[in-house]
Amino acid sequence: MKVAVIVNGISRKKKKFYKHILPILQQKFTIEVFETQFAGHAVQLSTAAVDSGFDVIISAGGDGTLNQVVNGMLKSDSSTLPVLGIIPLGSGNDFATMMKVSGDAAQLVRLLDEHTPKPIDLGKISCYDKDGLPAEKYFINACSLGMGPATVNRLERLPRWLGTGLRYYASVLNTFFTHPTEEFEVRTPQWTWQGKARVVAIANGKSFGNKIYIAPDAEPDDGIFSTFIATDMSLIKFLFVLLKIKNKNKMLDKSIIYSHADALELTSTGPARIESEGELAGYLPARIQLLKRRIQFLG
Repeated sequence: MKVAVIVNGISRKKKKFYKHILPILQQKFTIEVFETQFAGHAVQLSTAAVDSGFDVIISAGGDGTLNQVVNGMLKSDSSTLPVLGIIPLGSGNDFATMMKVSGDAAQLVRLLDEHTPKPIDLGKISCYDKDGLPAEKYFINACSLGMGPATVNRLERLPRWLGTGLRYYASVLNTFFTHPTEEFEVRTPQWTWQGKARVVAIANGKSFGNKIYIAPDAEPDDGIFSTFIATDMSLIKFLFVLLKIKNKNKMLDKSIIYSHADALELTSTGPARIESEGELAGYLPARIQLLKRRIQFLG
């Protein structure tokens, strides 16, 4: 079995991988490690790993690294994709948490030994890049409009020495006060919604943004997206909602709208971005489509 591990080169936890995980894996398997050197590098490394015939590709990083690895795999022209695995070395690790995958070397050895991957769904985003050209991106966990892309943009500008939690919540609060509430229209085969929203999220997983449970009942292989819309609201209300859903509670409030869909058309009254797993994917208008059991997951 040929196994490629793509490591986030700027992860603060990569020393753990090299010291405590890699030596144990190398005792039983043929492992090749590829470390990212620049933004977006994991996409290139992942595509090359597929084309090189690896049986398993393991993303060693956070949700952003995982997003890039998935997009790289789907960019390949290969008719057969490798199995996807995770070593959670990020700050949020939302998808790994849902799939009950830890950074434990013994668990990873067992999963590779058993090699009984699970087919899971993916999301496909058809949107536009900054130059107005058609673009296609994929997500495994969730994507969002509104405050999500703006928060990602601000987060990238804050120094890492602040720490993950402080950087994230400082970005969220700054976005709340400085990013205007956007008006969106969401169309699905079953329902339509139009109005001003702080956040519109489409989820294949249960949580995003470091354990914000927008879809606590979601499963990655159920053939349907969970959707979450937080309409325009005051800061106090927004913080109350954030606290509730961080605790895996669903909000029974008219300002929060939950639903389901397997395909969505998204438009806005002005320029609007879309992000997935903390990576800026492109600009609206966009179409989001569920790809049933598109990838095999080692978990």
